[in-house]
Amino acid sequence: MDSKYQTITCYFCFETFEVDLEVTEMFNGHNSEIYDCVVCCNPNKIDYEIYEGEVSNIVLSDGNE
Repeated sequence: MDSKYQTITCYFCFETFEVDLEVTEMFNGHNSEIYDCVVCCNPNKIDYEIYEGEVSNIVLSDGNE
């Protein structure tokens, strides 16, 4: 399993921070993870696509849903 660091902007406070998305080379498809903002501590839901070990199409939303 590889790690793919991505910089995201918090859904709540708009500060940027890095997240470590877990990506498997053999997996292609959709994944969701929740990360707490390092500044305001609110949960950010990250929906993203993985294709050939690369992360694309990142969408952030409220992780409280």
